[in-house]
Amino acid sequence: MTANLLITIDTEEEGLWGGQYRTTGNTVENVCAGVGRFQELCDRYQIPPTYVIDAPVVTDADSVDLLRKIQDDGRGEIGTHVHPWCNPPQDSYWDKQTSFLCNLPEKLQREKIVWLTDEIEKQFGRRPTSFRAGRYGLDIVGARILRELGYTVDSSVIPFSNWSSEGGPNFEYAPHTPYFVGDRGLCERCETGSLLEVPVSVGFNRPDFQRAQSIRNFAMLPWLRRMRSVGILDRLGIVRRIKFSPEQARAQDMKQLIDAYLAGGAPVMVMLFHSTSLVSGQSPYVKTAERLEEFFADLAEVFEYCLTQRGMVPTTLSGFAEQYTQSPSMATT
Repeated sequence: MTANLLITIDTEEEGLWGGQYRTTGNTVENVCAGVGRFQELCDRYQIPPTYVIDAPVVTDADSVDLLRKIQDDGRGEIGTHVHPWCNPPQDSYWDKQTSFLCNLPEKLQREKIVWLTDEIEKQFGRRPTSFRAGRYGLDIVGARILRELGYTVDSSVIPFSNWSSEGGPNFEYAPHTPYFVGDRGLCERCETGSLLEVPVSVGFNRPDFQRAQSIRNFAMLPWLRRMRSVGILDRLGIVRRIKFSPEQARAQDMKQLIDAYLAGGAPVMVMLFHSTSLVSGQSPYVKTAERLEEFFADLAEVFEYCLTQRGMVPTTLSGFAEQYTQSPSMATT
């Protein structure tokens, strides 16, 4: 079975890393400063990335012009990315709890998603069908709204991850391969449906992910945590958690994750990073010009590995959802 490669970019405003959530006055200079070089790299490998964009981006004329040309040329997809704090309709105050879309009343969730969906359609001439919630804050309520609005694919789930300490979702035991979303819960796998969940690729440097997670959970028990057991597992390479992102993993680790996913028969891998990492000094992951060059070098190395050595096929979020829906044989547990 040939696996697909999906590259997704949370395309958004600067200044999000200090724990503050500005409702107005947000800038998106990173988009025009960084996307061009990145898109050239994607074009070289014939990879159509998926840019999920938020309210400050869709209301910036220069960003829209750049991204619309990419879309209209068939070189990428434009999806939806709701940041509740700066997405109309707005309140005057936001904190960590309310920065998760899933913590808002259903009516307000719907109003925010509808506003951004309609604005993207207005600016890009196409109604978006792919979605990712800001801070991954989606639950079954939001998923139902997405279905009602005609979305076919979501990628808000981050397996083996837990934000409940901040009031956010717990995806610790979510599936790491695609599944249809039913009505019981966002992380419960269904065999059929109209909304496909394609989780961001997170796993370990060994293919038995569930056992690896159990080992890490054991190492996090209070009496072992004091001995920094999780860090020891990482450093020794016994059980290393890896996210498919050049922000949090270097090329060698990402290639280990690719091998582990494909060994388990996964039909797709989803890379994620933020548009602010495409320029230096705008994200904590790419602070210097030197680190930016490493970032792009890692991307190129991983693209080469996926396409040339592992025979993966690049597509967009919505493109994969269409294939998956038409070919049930792609499904895996």
